Amino acid sequence: MKQVLLILFVCGLLGLSSCQQQFEPVDYGHDACTHCKMTIMDKRFAAEMVTEKGKAYKFDDIACLLKYMKEKHVNSAKAMIFVNDYNKPDNSFLDARQAVYLHSEVFKTPMNGNFAAFSTDREAAPFKDRLQNNQLKWQDLETKPINQ
Repeated sequence: MKQVLLILFVCGLLGLSSCQQQFEPVDYGHDACTHCKMTIMDKRFAAEMVTEKGKAYKFDDIACLLKYMKEKHVNSAKAMIFVNDYNKPDNSFLDARQAVYLHSEVFKTPMNGNFAAFSTDREAAPFKDRLQNNQLKWQDLETKPINQ
């Protein structure tokens, strides 16, 4: 009887842990974009959304993430949203709400969304100055029409 209770207890803990909201690393070259279904290859533009139930959705382009969220009417306040830092592409994901964005064809993203995310204004400044472009915040991206 004690063994049965122990097994049920362990299974319960495993069940609870599987519903936690946490980042899941992108497996480049294997994971597919949830929106466009292309294999995620370019680390500079990857993004991820984790629902409040703990389901991770991965994207190869910030624009794919934005389109998916609009099409599925995702409440961004309840989801965890991550974008990869353009300057540190080796799995350096940022909280999307804290990141700074630039939008330019210079970035040549996988699905031509052409958004790049940076950790700070200072990190984005050299690109901003060269491109003569305005910095964007997450709120701007949520309201900006996405051409894709």
